[in-house]
Amino acid sequence: MIDLHAHILHAVDDGARTLAEAVAMARASVAQGVTTIAATPHGHSSVSAWAGYSVIKLHDRLDELRAALRAERIALELVPGTEIFGEPGAVERLRQGELLPYGESKAVLVEFHFGITQAAAEQVVFAFQRARHRVVIAHPERYRFVQDDPNSLSPMIERGVLMQLTGDALVGNQGEGMRHLAETLLTHGLIQIIASDAHGPHHNRLPNMGQARARANELIGVDATDLLTQHIPAAVLNDGLIAPATPQQVQRWSGR
Repeated sequence: MIDLHAHILHAVDDGARTLAEAVAMARASVAQGVTTIAATPHGHSSVSAWAGYSVIKLHDRLDELRAALRAERIALELVPGTEIFGEPGAVERLRQGELLPYGESKAVLVEFHFGITQAAAEQVVFAFQRARHRVVIAHPERYRFVQDDPNSLSPMIERGVLMQLTGDALVGNQGEGMRHLAETLLTHGLIQIIASDAHGPHHNRLPNMGQARARANELIGVDATDLLTQHIPAAVLNDGLIAPATPQQVQRWSGR
């Protein structure tokens, strides 16, 4: 599996605090079947200026973690990235090299504040697309407009935006309401990627791709789960062709 969203780099944001924690997260991920992790710390934004974040520091931490993994004989590929806060100016900061896409690709991981409107989210997303970036939206299940109406994701998906569901939501670690929403999104083709968004033991947000994959297998089958945990993530990292399933209309949604 490929995990496209993890805060595994140590002492950069609110993810792993130490190199030892980062190695433990890597070991746990590999034990669950993960072969590649995109290290996606929070980038600087107008609302969260992470003191530890810089592109230089990100690459330094990647080098340190890669060396530690080699020493521990943990076979895990690490790819650089950033969880970019979606707001005006983010595209320009990305262009200037202050934020990172996924590895050598044109794909970007974008998050929003939880109360953002559908219209505002679409405006930010389309700005990235006009700059020829493929957009992956982090944890859509957390946004209020999605919680009010899951079908609100369909217009963006139809324009090539990819939705990344967090494993903890799917397996119930974020509550029954969030589990219900996550399952609804997944079974209606409103999710194209499953990732961990692991932060570490201090947040009780541990690598969970194994659990998430098992639950997805039950809900949508092995082949569809392989697309969301392996094939589509690989295409994201390689700017490959992606043809996700057409979203199905969610009927009689009463909220979470």
